[in-house]
Amino acid sequence: MPRNDEFFNEVYSIDQANNAYMIEVALDRYTDIFSEWDPAPFKRRELDPDLQFYLETSADEIPARYAIEVCFTLPPATRNDPMEQDVRVGLRNSVDFKLYLLRKEIRLINIRTLQYVMAGLGTLLVARLVSEPAELNLVTAVLTEGLFIGGWVFLWEAVSLFFFSNRDLYNRYRTYKRLRRSQVIFKETEPRADGAQDP
Repeated sequence: MPRNDEFFNEVYSIDQANNAYMIEVALDRYTDIFSEWDPAPFKRRELDPDLQFYLETSADEIPARYAIEVCFTLPPATRNDPMEQDVRVGLRNSVDFKLYLLRKEIRLINIRTLQYVMAGLGTLLVARLVSEPAELNLVTAVLTEGLFIGGWVFLWEAVSLFFFSNRDLYNRYRTYKRLRRSQVIFKETEPRADGAQDP
């Protein structure tokens, strides 16, 4: 077994039924999944920010070649099938909304990148045309240098947006797509043999 697989086996359990790495979350109650400040029903309620960060980080940490699933663990004798269906719908809606926001942000950055490229190339072209005459006075020389610098600044901003900002957004988008495809399961903690409650 590769060393990377051994590491993930230590950090994440594997569901033997489908060979997926489990992102496990211990709950006291179903409401722990969602923001306590949002009074909406589960189907429309926002996720708890800490849980959202944990799910995103875990899904990003597990390599894409592995399947993942989200496993919520509840205390014994507290499961409720209708509520679990509402939670699944709420999780799916929350992830779908996050994907919508990321698509919108990616589209805006792509538009801005194109605008910067056009502005940069246009500025460089103007600078080149202005610098064509053989003799330049001081004002024209300063203007030309400014145009060249401005053009390269626009192009660098386009490169920065495309290769850095867009890359981060695409990574987050792929992470949420994985979460969208992952199975959500619920199980109860095993009661201790001595009858005592877990701390």
